[in-house]
Amino acid sequence: MSSTPLRDLFAAASRRDALRLGGLALLGAGLSACSEVKAEPRKIKWGRDTCEFCHMVFADRRFAAEVWEPANNRARIYDDFGCAVLAASENGLADRDEVPFWVTDDADSTRWLDARTAHYRDDATTPMGYSHSAGRSPAHRLDFHAAVKAIRDKANCEHRT
Repeated sequence: MSSTPLRDLFAAASRRDALRLGGLALLGAGLSACSEVKAEPRKIKWGRDTCEFCHMVFADRRFAAEVWEPANNRARIYDDFGCAVLAASENGLADRDEVPFWVTDDADSTRWLDARTAHYRDDATTPMGYSHSAGRSPAHRLDFHAAVKAIRDKANCEHRT
């Protein structure tokens, strides 16, 4: 058998070296896959998952909201738009237009709407009583900023000492 540079390279490498090289290749592939996380609403396990603000179990699909957390590349889940607004405000994400924020359509809870372009009504009976739900009907007359302000005002009023 004749000697070639490629054959000599593999002949000189030990099995341990080959395994290390293979492990590094897998690690590199894994890390590149982690960096390509797509910002989108995550699947909620209804009746099992809990709101990341009030810790209530998700029961009513019409009022769910999610906010993308860029630092951890994951969506945070909330059972009430009001919970999402207050949590996002605490984390400095509510006023950052580049941070994805979603709400379910109260007429079709399988449809996620961009919370920042959605319209809201303020007379809904929501899980935590913030009263805002998103949708596309004429009853949804508030824009995102008006709904956020109303929720913040309500929370400030209720939690004063």
